[in-house]
Amino acid sequence: MAKPENCSPSLIRTLCEKEGFLLNEEQASQLAGYLSLLMQWNKRMNLVGARHWRDALDELIMDSFHLSRFLQEHVFPHLPPSPVSWDLGSGAGLPGIPLRMVWQEGSYWMVESRDKRTIFLSTVLARHPLKDTHVFRGRAEQFMEGKKADLIVSRAFMPWKELLHFVQGHLTEGGNIVFLSREPLKAEDSMLWEETASSAYTIGKDKRWFCAFREKNGREETA
Repeated sequence: MAKPENCSPSLIRTLCEKEGFLLNEEQASQLAGYLSLLMQWNKRMNLVGARHWRDALDELIMDSFHLSRFLQEHVFPHLPPSPVSWDLGSGAGLPGIPLRMVWQEGSYWMVESRDKRTIFLSTVLARHPLKDTHVFRGRAEQFMEGKKADLIVSRAFMPWKELLHFVQGHLTEGGNIVFLSREPLKAEDSMLWEETASSAYTIGKDKRWFCAFREKNGREETA
């Protein structure tokens, strides 16, 4: 039986390059460190379903890299130069931690209410600091009170239509919420939100989507 491959920065760079993502030495080292910590902690607590770092890289990390490309091409051009971003229900730091390794615009807050997961996130950032990236330990309602974001990211915090209602009033004018989804999302039934961008991509044999929405400001309703 072949010995499992070590999670080395050089191997990480090679595997990511095959998927079309070029990492520098620092990024590859950060990602190798994150994956190693993720697998170590995953043995004691159920952070992710993947049980080997290669599976986590293929199934989870690549989402973050595709998200970086989507933000850069479709969302960031419409945001302020230094956007405030929230990642609600960050869990094990996905998509946030790998995303911040390659997309470091503005500030990024990972919001998580479960203590063990916030300890994990803080441990990762202590060992592998990421530019202007922070962890908030508490409920999203508490974090959002009196604040607004330019960008909100959600993987599976709550059903997407419920989340649109949940964050209503907490986005700056023109701010976007981006969903990572297994199916295309449409907001035709809502007069309060409009789609700003969507993009399909593939992970292995699976097709996945990014869908971005913003609150309508009512200007187009004046006639």
